[in-house]
Amino acid sequence: MFKQTITATALATVLAVPAFAQQQSPSPVTTGQSSAQQSSSQNPGFMQNQDPTQWRGTKLIGTSVYGPDNSSIGEINDVIIGSDGTIKAVVIGVGGFLGVAQKDVAVPFNALNVTRSPSSSTINKITVSYTKDQLKSAPQFAYYQPGAGATTGAGTSGTGTTGGMNR
Repeated sequence: MFKQTITATALATVLAVPAFAQQQSPSPVTTGQSSAQQSSSQNPGFMQNQDPTQWRGTKLIGTSVYGPDNSSIGEINDVIIGSDGTIKAVVIGVGGFLGVAQKDVAVPFNALNVTRSPSSSTINKITVSYTKDQLKSAPQFAYYQPGAGATTGAGTSGTGTTGGMNR
């Protein structure tokens, strides 16, 4: 639960950065405008409402994903966001039991079919066209780890990283 909260907070922060970057410098105050009118005209680019086709990261993470045969194939563990602010993939934990021997697979976000519960903000179901066997045989996703397997260059000794561990 704590991991999901931290992930959701990080997701919200990353998604908010492009909106702040788009903010323009405030225009001079015009006489006769109320402070509410001035505020909305000075903050273009800020999102004010969630669209019905948009999904909250907190609703995605932890949700079961179903294959074409309607069987559960795993659960969304994480969301991968590009530097351009778009969601690139979701990491689905497949196989294993209660997280033991589980394999993480990154599935492109556009491969998901997310349906909303009628008249609700909750997700009804997430489906993909992949079967559980296809995801089990897919390459395992590896999170970025700075310095893993890197060396400091030729001729130096004992200062690089070995065995994939950061020192």
